[in-house]
Amino acid sequence: MFACRSGAPLILISMLVACSGVEDDRASPQASADAAVAGTSAAWGCEEPQPGHPTAAEKRAFVEEVGSLATRAEERHGVPAAAITAMAILESEYGWTRLAQNTNNVLAWKYFPGASAGERDFWVLECPEKGTSHRFIVFRDRAEAVDFVADQLASSDNYRAATERYRRDRAAGMNVVEAVNRWVDGIADPYSTQPEGYRTAVRRVMNDTYEPGEASSEGNLYSLSESVSPPRAQAAQALEG
Repeated sequence: MFACRSGAPLILISMLVACSGVEDDRASPQASADAAVAGTSAAWGCEEPQPGHPTAAEKRAFVEEVGSLATRAEERHGVPAAAITAMAILESEYGWTRLAQNTNNVLAWKYFPGASAGERDFWVLECPEKGTSHRFIVFRDRAEAVDFVADQLASSDNYRAATERYRRDRAAGMNVVEAVNRWVDGIADPYSTQPEGYRTAVRRVMNDTYEPGEASSEGNLYSLSESVSPPRAQAAQALEG
């Protein structure tokens, strides 16, 4: 919108038209772009991916990035990389939800004041269609988000027992698929308000991240956890427990 001032030089015809109160039916490039953005925003559901995303290439790039971060998190915190990657896919639609785009919070970890958020800022997700408004932690990048949530899943009261059991299962030589699935079963109830459906959804994505459903050799995420061996000290501690 132009601010019209008496005596200002008439540099642009469009300014003269705007100031005289006469409408110009020719849309400027900027106006067209603004309208396109507004239309996209209106069509972008609060929990849906940005329209037009993710493409097949964007899905693969997300899985490669987050899979690597989750593998590092399993090495550091002992949480299954396969499940963490699948959860990030489900929670962020491969990184293309409003929440993920604005906060890097690909695991949709909610904000609570004080030390539990590490003194980080929060971002509010308004969802009028559901009548909800929630605060989520803002992370510097996805690496910080994955590491923070992995640490919470390893140490907080709601999830620690499931993670410790996962470590014992791996140390005892349990099949990786079974061990990861047992971990998902253990954390689903506190993590999701619909635990049964969440367990199923996570398993489907771990089976095939690109076409969720039955196991696939190309899109199988269990291989991420198969590549991680528990540290010797951690394994010995887990067996003793």
